[in-house]
Amino acid sequence: MSSPSRRRFLAAAAASAAVSGGLHPRLASARAAADRVKVGCVGVGGRGTALLRNLLDTKQADVVAVCDIKAEHASRAATLITGIGQKAPVVTDDWRKLLEMNDVQAVVSALPCDLHAKNYLDVIAAGKDLYGEKPMCLTPADCDAVVKAANASKQVVQIGFQRRADPRFIQTMGQVHAGELGDLVEGRVLWSNAWGPLGDWFGQKARSGDWMVEQAVHNWDVLNWACRGLPSRAMGLGRAGLYKDFQPDRDVHDYYSAVVEYPNGVIVNILHSWVAPGQNGAFKKEFNNEYTQLNGVKGGIDFNSGLFSYRKELNRPDRVGHDFKGDINNTRLALEAFVKAVKERSKPVATVENGRDAVLACLLVREAVYRKQPVELKDLRAG
Repeated sequence: MSSPSRRRFLAAAAASAAVSGGLHPRLASARAAADRVKVGCVGVGGRGTALLRNLLDTKQADVVAVCDIKAEHASRAATLITGIGQKAPVVTDDWRKLLEMNDVQAVVSALPCDLHAKNYLDVIAAGKDLYGEKPMCLTPADCDAVVKAANASKQVVQIGFQRRADPRFIQTMGQVHAGELGDLVEGRVLWSNAWGPLGDWFGQKARSGDWMVEQAVHNWDVLNWACRGLPSRAMGLGRAGLYKDFQPDRDVHDYYSAVVEYPNGVIVNILHSWVAPGQNGAFKKEFNNEYTQLNGVKGGIDFNSGLFSYRKELNRPDRVGHDFKGDINNTRLALEAFVKAVKERSKPVATVENGRDAVLACLLVREAVYRKQPVELKDLRAG
């Protein structure tokens, strides 16, 4: 029960607000604090630190807890948090302890891929909202389990497809769906990486899912989005073992290429390589590139830039298909969208269904490359 003095203060504050047309400063401050989401960050290595920095930059969340098995990662994260004036977070190396904290309303998770399913299921079971990095899981069964758990809960669960919060993709995708390109014909995906090869768990397919999953998952989410469904079959080839001399335990592919077909007739060519030159050379930009493109009978779209280009017979100039000006930090946009969904209890921009379907497309490509023969989605799901 509140004290008489507190009741008098609240009554006076309310009267002041009524007269001035706004909230009393102390009430406004209290409301602002209540509107902030209290977050626990699980995994604050490279990607996790990037998420933490962007989350803090939104100025809409208080990070009250940090979890990482590496003390140096946790210490760095705590310094970032206190460095902007927030209280020192609780630090733990066990995410179960973080999930037991009543103060933690939502979790931002960026763990190695093989830990995603277990962590995400634990977060959902603990009744916390979740921003979970991609790929959502590494197997169809785990994907189905996360989808089932999320849909049976009241939690907001957003998968880390930041492109679904990016106006370059949102606005141009709407135009693609409205027929701007005409009948869709072919897609092109490129990952030509001159900044690797990456080691540690990234180089272990049991932990990362191999590059067909860990890195290409973003591109397949975009193409699933554009084609409004999953691909039906794939075939591919690749090579591994090129960097064994200095990464003895590396077993991921260093290069692969695949052809993927969607039920609507779209055929996608993907080339994914870690043998691109130019890391320290003058011509790095010639070989280091990433894009997702889609062509139809009328023209094409480069999703990263938002550029529409048309067939010459149409006599239409190239144009940018979105109205966003300036630099785009889509990681921050995705976190802002997550915080908004948590506050409003609304549907996230990237759902668990999006997460599952992107992984299934990735696994289809991976199995085709591994088997060196055509693979159909129905067989993958059956297996």
